[in-house]
This record gives sequence, structure tokens and C-alpha cells, in this order.
Amino acid sequence: MPRRLTLATSALAATLLGCSKKAPPPPANPTPVVVRVVATDFAFSAPDTIPAGVVTMWVVNQGKEPHQAVILRLAPGKTAADFASGLAAMAKTPGTPPPWTAEAGGPNAELPGDSGNATQVLQPGTYVLACFVPSRDGIPHVMKGMLRTIVVTGAPVAAPKEPDADVVVTLTDYAFALSKPVTAGAHTFRVDNNGAQHHELVLVGLAPGKKIKDVSAWAEGGMKGPPPMTRIMGVGGIDAGSHASFSGTLSAGNYGLICFLPDVKDGKSHDVHGMMLDFTVQ
Repeated sequence: MPRRLTLATSALAATLLGCSKKAPPPPANPTPVVVRVVATDFAFSAPDTIPAGVVTMWVVNQGKEPHQAVILRLAPGKTAADFASGLAAMAKTPGTPPPWTAEAGGPNAELPGDSGNATQVLQPGTYVLACFVPSRDGIPHVMKGMLRTIVVTGAPVAAPKEPDADVVVTLTDYAFALSKPVTAGAHTFRVDNNGAQHHELVLVGLAPGKKIKDVSAWAEGGMKGPPPMTRIMGVGGIDAGSHASFSGTLSAGNYGLICFLPDVKDGKSHDVHGMMLDFTVQ
């Protein structure tokens, strides 16, 4: 039942019962708003506006290529057209957003037919969804028009309750650290960027006999040949000092973490700087 109908029904019931007590305040930590985003080749279908607060975004990939739905907040007065122009101006470091944006997370790449999620706190403002995954021609999807504006409405949100995470992944320049071994089953991962620059988390299920370095080599080599992974999930780029979370169910097997974002100093992908981690789920 929609929240507004639930509140209206509760108020009506209190009136009919002749309740003399003051109605209780709404929950201080409401449940996350869930937003469904459909990704195709090369566009997003998503709401025009969403309320500020804790937002869980689900991306459903109905395209034929991997897609992500990275969330970026625009500076006041900036538009999606400004964002696209800013990307074109930074062509030497593809994937680097204009400096007047804030990287807020969003679901990372999902393979065709798959879906994934990310939860983050979104304050009021104008945002864009973008897919930076490159096609086999090397052109990022965002440069093919995979960009959409979303306006976050309402009042600023202070310290809302976020999903409880059972595994924390700490990102630094240039490493990943898991708070504990990951077991088979359902998990909620909190992703903390403790580095000095932006980072993403790409969690991949590795193909038999493959390591995360094989994923790096495949990506850096233009994605030629069969992909060395069987599944992808995670969180898109987040600024230094920021965090987000995502949930998923992992079966036993070999997995890896990797960050493909370009370095702010030399423009090289962070995996080239060694930002990779192999781990086993038992």
C-alpha cells in the first residue's frame, strides 16, 4: 500500500475510535524509496522525479550489452546537455565526469537480462543517470545518448537510516578490503570510499579458472573474446568520503572486485594501478 494511503487510513481510524491522544509522528527513519530503472541500448526509462532520502535504485537490463545506472548530482544551473558537453571536453579521460558533478553511486553494470541494485542517500537537486560502459567500438554508452535527468524533490534529509549491511567493503587508493569472509547466501554490502579520489565497486563472478586480473586484461584489451566473468553487480562511482550499498545473493565460487574509474592524476584506469581483489565464497 502506498505510504500516503497508509497514513490517511491510520488517521481516519484514530478519528473513528475517538482517540484523544495526539497522533504519533511519522517514522524518523522511513524505508527506502524503491525506483525501477529499465536500461536498453542506449536509453533509460525512469521516473522524472523522486523524493529525497534513502533511495534504492533497481536497474533492469533489457538491452543486448552490459549497462549501469550511475547517479551523478549536477551543480545548480547545470543540465544534462551541459553534462554531455563536459564529457566531450574530457575525451582524453573517458569516464571522468565534469568537475562540477558529484558521484553518488547507483547500480553498477549488469549483464543483459540481469538486474541489480544500489542504495544511497540523495539530497534535493538535479541528477543524471549515465552509463559509462563502453561498446566494443570503444565508445561509452553515455556518448551514444544513454543519459537521463532525474529531479530529487523535497527537503534536505539529515541522518536517515540506511540498510543494515553484514559485509563492509572499504575502498582506498588503490585497494579493496572486506570486513570478513563472504559466505554463500544473501548479503548487503556497504561500500565506503576512504580513498582520496572517486572509486567504484564492480563485483564479478569469475568464469572457471579465471582471476580478476583476467577481467582487467579483457577490459583493457578492448573486450575481445569471451568475457572471463559470468555475473556483474556493485556500486557505480562515489566521491571520496562517500558511501553506498547494494545487495545480492552469491553462490559458492570464485569472485573478484575491481575498479575501472580513471585516475585523477594520470587518467589510467584504477585496475591498472592494482585496484583488484580476488576472493572465494564458501
